Amino acid sequence: MKRKKLPFGYDDPSCPERTLGATDRYLTRNGRPWIPVMGEFHFSRFRSEFWEEEIEKMKAGEVQILATYVFWIHHEEKEGEWNFEGQRNLREFLEICRKCEMPVFLRIGPWSHGECRNGGFPDWLIQKEGIEVRTDQPLYLSYVKRFFEKIYGQTDGFLWKQGGPVLGIQVENEYGHCGGLTGEAGVRHMKTIKQLAKEAGFRVPYYTATGWGGAIVPEGEMLPVLGGYCDAPWEQHIHEMPLNANYLFSHNKDDGSIGSDLQKEREQEFTYDTEKYPYFTAELGGGVQVTMHRRPVVDKKDTCAMVICKLGSGASLLGYYMYHGGTNPKGRYSTLQESKDTGYLNDLPVYSYDFQATVGEYGRIHDVFYHLRPYHLMLKEFGSMMAETEFILPGGRQVRSAHIQSGWTDLLSAVGRKNIVSM
Repeated sequence: MKRKKLPFGYDDPSCPERTLGATDRYLTRNGRPWIPVMGEFHFSRFRSEFWEEEIEKMKAGEVQILATYVFWIHHEEKEGEWNFEGQRNLREFLEICRKCEMPVFLRIGPWSHGECRNGGFPDWLIQKEGIEVRTDQPLYLSYVKRFFEKIYGQTDGFLWKQGGPVLGIQVENEYGHCGGLTGEAGVRHMKTIKQLAKEAGFRVPYYTATGWGGAIVPEGEMLPVLGGYCDAPWEQHIHEMPLNANYLFSHNKDDGSIGSDLQKEREQEFTYDTEKYPYFTAELGGGVQVTMHRRPVVDKKDTCAMVICKLGSGASLLGYYMYHGGTNPKGRYSTLQESKDTGYLNDLPVYSYDFQATVGEYGRIHDVFYHLRPYHLMLKEFGSMMAETEFILPGGRQVRSAHIQSGWTDLLSAVGRKNIVSM
């Protein structure tokens, strides 16, 4: 079937392996369908002297793209006092990624969440008189522009078009779902943020935005990325979680529990036409972070079974959050974790961001690493063939997600809560 090309990518006749594209069902590399594996690793949450070793571990796990947040508060805790030293040295990190031949997706916010203090906003920004964050207010945008220009100064020379590793940019996070504006005002703001990023110099093959929970994804401007977790430690209750639909093969692509502590009431499942875009995951839970009131333990089977279900349901980018854990850096003026003291509903560890990830916060390789790697190898060898296939439910029923939601509970009750797929 001929696929519709999307307005994303990069053409390099001199080096076909650096030629990238996108269709309505998958990414392309060197003109061929491509289902990459992406793993999240936050450079500012890990000691810089070990970056290269950890990136090589990710490569050994057959991770093909590294995703990382650039937390504003990690670099400008005090207004005008910039810090790109040590484990905050973005430029050095990108240099090592280039050396290791590891492509990079930068998640530049400006609001990031990531269980970071203020969602990554510095205290001075949110305390500034008259500021209206996450809007098109000129005062706010002037600070975002300055932030983008500053981090682009660290990134210049490492973009994909410059022969570097940075092939993609994610702007904002959960916008309209967890704060920010909704409707047309929200669409305008997301376009504004992307334009500010481009004006700062971030011109890359791919731009993405998180699309779950009714978050804003402007048509034709960004590729939507989705997620799915085996648990939700941010939920405010301490009871057993309901049956998890991420362990079903289905047309449903939305995990309604993500950001349920912060989300606004939503009117729709998606703000974009899911038939026009490929099904990408950027936050497939490679573990979960614990909170003070909820501390789930994630088993390797929890992650592996979800991978099978997402791939079997048509996912064409397998993105783990987190693939590699870390440790919050020490702040100069405060601790840097999400907490009730800063207006959140959750208290998280001051330092540990292990996330029960495939590779732990101190670099320990966990058992799930070895269980996931065969799937990654399969995608490396046969992903171009898999990308061309269609997801069809048993009996040929092409049922949209809205039609199967009412049957989830009955189906899950019949097969059990977790580990539906025998490992």
